[in-house]
Parts: sequence; C-alpha cells; structure tokens
Amino acid sequence: MKKLLSFCLVLLLGLAIFGLTSCRNDDVELVFAWWGGDMRAEQTHEVIDMFVEQSDNVDYIEGLFTSFGDHWTDLSIRAAANDLPDIVQHDVAHLLSWVEAGHLVDLTPFINDNRIDMRNVSQAATNTGRVPGHPGIYAVPTGMNVAAMLYNATLLADLGLEAPRNMTIDHFILLSREIYERSGVRTNWAFNDPFNQMNVHLRAQGAALFSGGGLGGTIEQYEQFFNVLVQGIEEGWHILPEHEAGREGSEQNPMWYPPGDENANLRVWNSPVWSNMLNGYMNDAPDGMTIGMTTYPSVNPSLGNFGRATMFLTITTHSEQQDEAAAFLNFYMNTPAVHEVILGDRGVVVNTVVATAIAPYLPEGSVRQAEFVDWVNSPGNSSPYDPLRPAGHAELLEYLRLIIEDLTRLNITAREAAERFDAAGARIFS
Repeated sequence: MKKLLSFCLVLLLGLAIFGLTSCRNDDVELVFAWWGGDMRAEQTHEVIDMFVEQSDNVDYIEGLFTSFGDHWTDLSIRAAANDLPDIVQHDVAHLLSWVEAGHLVDLTPFINDNRIDMRNVSQAATNTGRVPGHPGIYAVPTGMNVAAMLYNATLLADLGLEAPRNMTIDHFILLSREIYERSGVRTNWAFNDPFNQMNVHLRAQGAALFSGGGLGGTIEQYEQFFNVLVQGIEEGWHILPEHEAGREGSEQNPMWYPPGDENANLRVWNSPVWSNMLNGYMNDAPDGMTIGMTTYPSVNPSLGNFGRATMFLTITTHSEQQDEAAAFLNFYMNTPAVHEVILGDRGVVVNTVVATAIAPYLPEGSVRQAEFVDWVNSPGNSSPYDPLRPAGHAELLEYLRLIIEDLTRLNITAREAAERFDAAGARIFS
C-alpha cells in the first residue's frame, strides 16, 4: 500500500511539474519590428505563423511594421522608454550607432553553438553583421542586394530607347531629356535616397560619402551631383517637389500614377532604389508595364557600384526571451519554406543550401534579381563598400532633403547647395 501511495505521489508530482513546465513554455511571446509595405507584411506574418506552429515554447509573435522612416522614429521612442522589441529588422546605416548605444545582443555565442546556424552562409556574408571597434557579430543578413535603378521598360521600348547597365551620367542626362521631350514623362535623380545616390556619385570618383567620422567628398564633387538636378529642373525633365507631395502607398508610385497621357509630366520613368525591391515593383505596377533594372548612373559605374547586406535581423538587449528570439533568427536563416514565401523580398538568399532548395520556386523577379546581384558583385563591375554611417547621419540626411527642395525650386545654386552640405557635415560631425 505504501509503495502504491509513493508511486502515486511521484506520478502526481511529475504531472504537476510537467504541467507547470508546459504552462511556462507555452506563454512565451515575442515582438518583431520591421519596415516595409503590404506585401512584406503578408509574407512576414506567414513566416511568423510557420515558426509559432513548429515552436515548442513560443505561442505568439506580435508584428510591428511601418514605413522605413517611421520604423526608426518609433524605435527611438521605444529605446528611450526601455521597451524595444525582441527582434528588430535593421539597416546597415544604423547598426554602428545601435551597437555603441548597447541596444543589440552579440550573437556570437548563438552562432558558435549553432543555435543560429550559419554553417551554410559564407564568412563574408556573416561578417556583414560586424562593426568596427566591437569584436562581436550583432546581426545576421536577411540577404544581399545592390543599388539598382528600376524603370518603366515598357515606356522606353515604345520610344525605341534603352537604359543599359553601367550608364554614365552624361548618357543618363541625354536619355532623360529625350524621354521627356518625346513622352512628357520626367526623371527622378534625387528624391528617393539622396544619401545613397550621393554615395555612388562619390564612390565613382574614388571618394565616399563618409570617411574618418565625417564627410568624405569635396565641395566640387557635391556641386557636380547637385548640378544634375539643377540641369533637370531648368530643362524641365526632372520631377518637382510638388509633384511628389501627398503620394501614399505603392498604388501612387510616380512611375505609374497618376494615369493618363494628360498626366505624363507628373510621372517619372525611373526610381533609384535597391535590387530587392524589384518583386514589389513588379507586383504593384499596372497591367502591361514591364519593370526594368539597371545600375545607378555615375562617371565611373564599375567603381561606383557595390554589393551589401540588404537588411539584418537583430536581437535587442531589452529582450527577456533572447533564446527564443535566436530560435526565430535560426528558423529564418535555415528554413527553405520561409524563403519560398519571402522569395527575395529581403534580398538574395545567403544560405547556399536554402538557395538551392528554393531555386525552382523563384518568380521571374527573384531570378532577375539574383542574376543582377551576381553580375554587379562580379570582378570589375563593383568595388568594396564601407557601409557604416557615423552618429548624426540622420540629421544630415534631413538637412540634405531640405537642400534638395530649395535647389529644385531654384532658390539656391548648385554651388551654394554644395557649400551648405559641406558646412552641415562639418557642424554635425565636429
């Protein structure tokens, strides 16, 4: 009888412990913040559901997604309140400042014991998560991409024109002028990410946007960049600020909105962005429009071109569930089914085993993107990229946008714009 009682007590105790353990394991919740449009949100929520379904101890992941600019504004507020999400989609421009602020977990221990398995990822790709002056790896790349100019290939074909790879600035200006004269459709030189466009312009001349903790170009080089914009405004082929104002969502992309021949001069034929955005543009473009992709124009495109990590996944030091967050990163990096959903939206897959597994499922845009990224990264078509931006770069970017707005209204000259930009850099980075 005593033996039976003891057995029952042990059994009940075991069930109690098991029940407590199950309860504790089943109520882990994570928060994941990313930027992107509706298509990326749908994809990411599908991936989240896949992860939760196979996880033993995560039963919910809250998704926070906004536009790129709002993403960083929201995170700054959360950082000040000590309330950062567990997982953050990160950009190369912000990585250094976040590491120096102590907001990101060093992922090296997770990588060393394969909790985040990077064995099928090249060392070069893995190293994109490092920052100078800090020994750890603070991020894993979602994929690789390159600066790319997307364009309305249908329009150019109708006009009998081409936008070749490694186009020079002079060729770009001639092409933009001819497109405008023959169709009324204008050009976008400086209204997407002027930092990136300025950086390509400087790299093509052996310089860089940032160097030694400050600006890396000269007033003369900045003036050359601004002169393209001034020429476009004076000759009529560049879009105006008032034409860009108030546009919301992908359906109002100036490459296809507003519709109708009478609105042609409110549209643009090109969009300087990133290669991983090709699928989104192809998905959102109106029926009958083919989206082309080429390199940014510069005085020396093969020197100006570069490859880089598209974006990163990171774990914040505010997270109380770092093991579970690491499990999500591992799931993302190593699960083919994830990338059958993502299909290159966050860049060309860096895990070679996953890349092989999903190759048969890739849509046309992802295949084109992979070929383009591989071509740009081939010897002779690009040069090494220094991705880090010093603290204060966000303030400088906003100032650059104000300079561009003044310039497009011809309130200042290209030389005055260059001097203002140089002076702002000296002030901010002093």
